Amino acid sequence: MDETEVLIAGAGPTGLVLALWLTRLGIRVRIVDKGEGPGATSRAMAVQARTLEFYRQLDLDREVVDSGLRNPAVNVWALGRHRARLDFGDAGTRLTPFPFVLIFPQDRHERLLIRHLEAAGVRVRHRTELLGFEEVNDGAGTRVLARLRGPDGEHTCAARWLAGCDGAHSVVRHGLGTGFEGGTYDQVF
Repeated sequence: MDETEVLIAGAGPTGLVLALWLTRLGIRVRIVDKGEGPGATSRAMAVQARTLEFYRQLDLDREVVDSGLRNPAVNVWALGRHRARLDFGDAGTRLTPFPFVLIFPQDRHERLLIRHLEAAGVRVRHRTELLGFEEVNDGAGTRVLARLRGPDGEHTCAARWLAGCDGAHSVVRHGLGTGFEGGTYDQVF
C-alpha cells in the first residue's frame, strides 16, 4: 500500500497549485489524474489579479505574467455581428500590483505548474483514476484509504487527507454526497 500525507485527485490548475503549495511547506503529496496528460486545449483563458497575487507568494508571478498576454479589451460577437467592446483599461489600479487581465491558456498554465512540481520532486500521475475512498480509524490513526486504478492496475493509497480537485464530476464530492454549484460547458472552449 502506498502512503502519503495528502492525496490530491485532479491535476488541473487547482490541484497542481495545491500540490505545489503543500510541497513548498514540506508536506508530502501524491497527485493523480485520470487524463492522459496535461490539457491539449484550454478550458479557461484569463488569470485574475488575485491569482497572480497568490502566485507571488510562490515566486511564480513573473513567469506567469511573462508567459501570458495582457489584454486591454474584449470584443463580443454574436450571430456574426460585433455587439460590444469591453475596455478593461487599468482594471484594479491602486488595488493590486497586477492591474490587468492576463490571457494565459489553461493548457500552457498546467504545463508551467507541472514543470515546477517536477523541479520540486513531485511527479503527476496521469492515467491514474480515483475509484473510491473510505475513512478508516485503525492502529495508524484516522486516514483515508483511496482505491486507484493506473497503468499497472488497481492499488490502495493511504493518506491523512484527500483533496478533491477533480472537477464537475468529482469522485470526491460524489463520495461525500455533496453537490456541484455552477455549471459546465458541453462545447469545447
